[in-house]
Amino acid sequence: MNLRRAFLFGIASLLVAGTAGVAAQTMMPAQREALNAAERWLVPVDAERYADAWAMASESFKAKVGREEWRDGIRAIRKDYGRVVTRQGEKMAFVGEAPKADDPGGPGKVGMQVAILFDTKFVRDRQATEEVMMVLEKDGLWRVAGYHIR
Repeated sequence: MNLRRAFLFGIASLLVAGTAGVAAQTMMPAQREALNAAERWLVPVDAERYADAWAMASESFKAKVGREEWRDGIRAIRKDYGRVVTRQGEKMAFVGEAPKADDPGGPGKVGMQVAILFDTKFVRDRQATEEVMMVLEKDGLWRVAGYHIR
């Protein structure tokens, strides 16, 4: 299954689950870590430091999208949206297997994924949903595995 299809499946699962807003959710530690990492990654994206964002992304992201392809593609997309005015984490969910209920504070498994939807307002009253797929990598850090604006 390619990354895009996996991401869309995850988002569909997330929407079917009807997860409440991120702020209102009781988050497991792994979800909080993934959300924090996603927000840190969005900082260079918002600052148009696209090469920095690419360097911070997961190995799977880098394997599928080269640095220049990412830079040129995201620059063109974000140009249409402009500067971020507000961004609110709206929904998030594990994609695939979530941590066991009896060990909610335990460490996540390598390869674990969390899909996050942000409700984002850009300049010129342009509203969008940013979809960020996070993956837990071998070094124990959450990194971006996919990013889309719709």
